Amino acid sequence: MPRARRPAASCPLDPLCEEPLYAQIAARLADDISSGHLAPGMQVPSEARLMAAYGVSRVTVRQAVQLLARGGQVVARRGKGTFVARPALEQDLGRLQGFHDALRSQGLEPQTQLLEFSESAGRIDRSLPEGLDLPVRLLRRYALDGRPFAVVEAFLLAEAAEVGERRARDLTVYDILQQFLGLRIAAADVVIRCARTTARIARELAVDPRGNILIMERTSRTAAGRPCEFMRIHIVPEGYAFRLGLPGPLEIARAVHPVRRTETA
Repeated sequence: MPRARRPAASCPLDPLCEEPLYAQIAARLADDISSGHLAPGMQVPSEARLMAAYGVSRVTVRQAVQLLARGGQVVARRGKGTFVARPALEQDLGRLQGFHDALRSQGLEPQTQLLEFSESAGRIDRSLPEGLDLPVRLLRRYALDGRPFAVVEAFLLAEAAEVGERRARDLTVYDILQQFLGLRIAAADVVIRCARTTARIARELAVDPRGNILIMERTSRTAAGRPCEFMRIHIVPEGYAFRLGLPGPLEIARAVHPVRRTETA
């Protein structure tokens, strides 16, 4: 993992400045972040290094880091240190694309691990919506900088069993459907909700099972209207956003009528 460069001790703080010392330190770290010297995912210098570089107390350093954390520029990881926050990952709901492709379009190449590939688990999985005949189930974990942020649970057509576990490690769900099975995805229904997750997913994401996470459910269909995939993506909510552009004017505007003034005697 990339390490941060040592702070510039040649630029001393100004004790006579109206701006508090912790704010001056935070401003210099913010400059390093904006200039790219401290890149996303890089570890911020430790408290001891910042104390030595600027000749301040531990309390002052912690105030500076907390100021950056409140602004979303850094994130603290218990037992590991403080790291420069990544820009929010986005899923454009206006485009029909796979989860992996959405990440790649932002210049990211996440680490993935296939946790499960079953040819028949979908037949007995009660979480699969009723009426969907999608027996093949796979589970894949996504991580950035070694930190898990999503688990994808996908249910596919019986024909997808032929892809096998070895090839499923390297193929995305849409690759399996379009390249391996030759299907054309024509439409998808998407539902996003906030809910508690299962103990297994919480363990894979290293999150508190009592807390809530984002869950995106997607049902993909062929041009003939045949459901060919149901996907449930469990996402750590910090740093992830969904985006959708809508044409105007708002539909509600059509139901608005001008208020008529009534005359009184």
